Amino acid sequence: MFPTHPNTKFGSMEICCTTSFPPNLRYIQSTTDVTKRQTSLNISLARALHVYGDHTALLADTGVPPLHLIQYTHLAQFHFRLTKMHSDTLPATLFKTLNKPLALNNLHPSTLDYHIRNSLHQLHISPLLDPLPHMITLAQKCRERVYHNILNTTISTLWRMELLNLAPLHLPHNNCRKASYIHIVRDNLQRRDLFKPAQYLRSHLDQLPLLRLRTQATSYIPSHLHLANNQTYTPYDQGYCPFCLPLQIVGNELHTLLHCPHSSPLSHPVAILSLTCTLRRYDLCSWSSHTPLQQTSTHLLTSISLFQTPTLNLSRARTIPHFLPCQPPL
Repeated sequence: MFPTHPNTKFGSMEICCTTSFPPNLRYIQSTTDVTKRQTSLNISLARALHVYGDHTALLADTGVPPLHLIQYTHLAQFHFRLTKMHSDTLPATLFKTLNKPLALNNLHPSTLDYHIRNSLHQLHISPLLDPLPHMITLAQKCRERVYHNILNTTISTLWRMELLNLAPLHLPHNNCRKASYIHIVRDNLQRRDLFKPAQYLRSHLDQLPLLRLRTQATSYIPSHLHLANNQTYTPYDQGYCPFCLPLQIVGNELHTLLHCPHSSPLSHPVAILSLTCTLRRYDLCSWSSHTPLQQTSTHLLTSISLFQTPTLNLSRARTIPHFLPCQPPL
């Protein structure tokens, strides 16, 4: 994978997720092989951006769907080309001849036909019907482009469901890293196309500090640290705030940004004052009317309503990490 250098301007988040293996994803039959390539992709993206946080959070913020979902897209497009676009070609004729219309459970899992049919089943697409009957008179490239956009929307919906199922609303948001991230960025995940990065990354400013903060790749939030001072692994819900010891209070995002008497006031003089004035200016709900989780999400530029004020977002994206204290020596 070859994203742009992390020091370059994000602009419209031109990470250029160009990989060497996605064109061949439709030929990979083993789930283990896809998992190995997903691991390689995660490591490559983390190294390119120098953001070594939660991989799920990094993929979701930068708009890079998991490879098993992208594989569904490639297989569905492959089926569309062979059966609806170029049905008179030799590959299409061979595909129609060699692949009989059997039920999915009667196909061998090692065959390409099985993976194609399974991807169509996962995407809720009928293999017999034309997905674009109202565009049959359009040019082939135009139809293929429209079908690609439809698949992107479908994959975004599937990925959104996978993420939200990891953190149901009735469970506490601080029980694990992924659940905490999903609860905080739940509004961001409602965007229609998850192939695009989160809104705060679509600017000309360097957003890497905020990206590291949201993906739990900094030491500003105590619960983001994976290792304690004795180099032992520390679970997310056992990362206690060092400022509040001997009280064992989990130093998660909510506590550090809102409730900790040592770190929370540091973000109020500039960020909260500016935010309060902007909320009043645009006739939005007051800061005090937000729930603690909503206030935490606003700190991390998650609230959709605040995207109406890009100037505030860009300035806060650069200042919030500097108001948070570093991990003090114990």
